[in-house]
Amino acid sequence: MSVHRVAPLRPVRPASGLLPALLVLLSLVPWTPCLAEKQTHRNLFFLHHSTGRYLLEEGNVRSDLMSYNRANGTAFVLWDHDYNYLGLMAPSGYYVGHDYGIPNDNTDPDGLHYLWTTANSARDSILANHEVIAFKSCYPACAIQGLAQLRSYFTWYLEMRDVFDQYPDKIFVVMSPPPLHRLSTNLAQADLARTFANWLGSDTFLLGHTNVLFFDFFDLLAHPDDGSEQRNMLRYEYELSHYNGDSHPNLLANQTVGPLFCQFLIEAGLGVVAGLEADLPPVGPRLEPNYPNPFNPLTRIGYRLSDPAAVSLRVFDLQGYLIRTLTDGWQEAGSHEVIWDGTDRNGQPAASGIYIYSLEAGSRTVTRKMVLSK
Repeated sequence: MSVHRVAPLRPVRPASGLLPALLVLLSLVPWTPCLAEKQTHRNLFFLHHSTGRYLLEEGNVRSDLMSYNRANGTAFVLWDHDYNYLGLMAPSGYYVGHDYGIPNDNTDPDGLHYLWTTANSARDSILANHEVIAFKSCYPACAIQGLAQLRSYFTWYLEMRDVFDQYPDKIFVVMSPPPLHRLSTNLAQADLARTFANWLGSDTFLLGHTNVLFFDFFDLLAHPDDGSEQRNMLRYEYELSHYNGDSHPNLLANQTVGPLFCQFLIEAGLGVVAGLEADLPPVGPRLEPNYPNPFNPLTRIGYRLSDPAAVSLRVFDLQGYLIRTLTDGWQEAGSHEVIWDGTDRNGQPAASGIYIYSLEAGSRTVTRKMVLSK
């Protein structure tokens, strides 16, 4: 039995007749012409338990999505579903006092298999009300006891995928589960968890199924598969505690992964990931999490430009003072990378602490946080 953090609950609105009314109201939200008309799917949904809750809240996913809507004239809305006792949260960020009745409240692989491959009211509700459907298991799913259990995972997900093929008008975002804390797992389990995540992202699972997408939550949170004693376990810098084995990713992890998850959902809704439309407007510059983070003294910062642009990548402290300009000039579309050596404009070592790195590309600005630790 896993132990989950419980977040303070937001105000709960009355349940009676609310969900249908909210969905009707959402269907009447006006779309901004041109760009919004090219949205293939605008109603986003995320099924999760506590790890997903903190990803949304601490990763600022809803606020980032609203910012994207304002900047691009889109009309994305995000619903999410936690444990049944918490239920459904509306795009406004309030629990609606209603749940879909996920069978046995089970989002482990066997529970997801039952949800998607059997006739049940939860599946009917999700399919009736949402267009981009993301779902994940929590970290207990990475406690894989051997090859027999791993093969069961493969079988269950292939059968789920067969169901998804029956709904080509929907987009299903399959997520790998988050890794386990090093104090709550072992190398054998961690390696099998990596194997499962890699398989979900492989051609064996995805090729030919254009409405099935994969978000590798595991890889973003896990220590690299580098042969070390912490490989494929929750990164040390992402541990909520270094002492008690709690596998929930911490604030830094959620702030790092949240924007990537938000961007992925946006691209899924625009049809960019699935390749559903060739003439969609660019999603804009993407600023990747720096690696390593925390770092001392070097860290790599990657970014991607959808169009050629005047680019400036700068580092600021938390008071807003400019520490270092890493690049400044015209750059072509594509992937780019710079290295910060932890020094300021005068070539002196910067102090330990949290820094903001900001990418300006044309009229758009994207920022992230990093930690210099000495």
